[in-house]
Amino acid sequence: MDAVMQLSEQPDIKELFEVLESHGMKKEQHEVETLVDYIESMETQFTKILDELKEVRGQLDQISDKGLRATAARFVEGAEQKVQSVIGQVTHIKEKLIHSARAAVETAKERGADALRRAVSAMKIPTVLSLMRDFMRDGSQSMTKSAEKLTVINKELKIAGGHLRNAGRTLMGKTAKEQSGKVMDKGILIGIQKAFLSFGKVFSDMEQRAGRAMRQIERFRDGEERTQPQKKSSVRAELRQIKSEKSARQPRKPRAQEKVR
Repeated sequence: MDAVMQLSEQPDIKELFEVLESHGMKKEQHEVETLVDYIESMETQFTKILDELKEVRGQLDQISDKGLRATAARFVEGAEQKVQSVIGQVTHIKEKLIHSARAAVETAKERGADALRRAVSAMKIPTVLSLMRDFMRDGSQSMTKSAEKLTVINKELKIAGGHLRNAGRTLMGKTAKEQSGKVMDKGILIGIQKAFLSFGKVFSDMEQRAGRAMRQIERFRDGEERTQPQKKSSVRAELRQIKSEKSARQPRKPRAQEKVR
């Protein structure tokens, strides 16, 4: 992801905001700003997750049990793939939005306000937010399931490991004792489990944020329409007038035809 310049600072996005504001298109400006804010938030959140996953991967080497280490590594790899998939989606949406913003500005210069309004509508911002909300929900569920599986593995490790390790000591009349390596393994697993729960919360928060953004767009749109009832009626009046003028310009039928009829 582009860590050098935020999306809102991209020249094409800034110019689009300026053009929309100059045309008084508050609804369209609000929609674009909402998507830009959401993308920037995603970039921040998932960059943090990637950094945390690097730390988690560094802890895997400290797990003494090879089988357990391999299992934990699979969970971490799955999480990395999920996050990389999100980053790919964000990058794609970001690049497409910049391209669309550039095209919308050019359209406004060449064909005016109505074409600009159609260009912004063609960005389908509510649809993009809906897709991202679904994607975030899937990611949240995936992270939560991984955390639950790690919890089960940790419990099984504690029960089975305790029995196996202490069987020999009991036969020799020694007090049962847990090996320090296994204690460390369990501690690392707990840490990874907590990390996955944290990742799941980020996905869940972004899912909810997408939903709120969609509702805000809808409320803003409804509010703007309610405050402009006269504009709608005047448009209808203009259409009626155009139709009337068109009828008046049509040539009248010759008198001969009228007599025949």
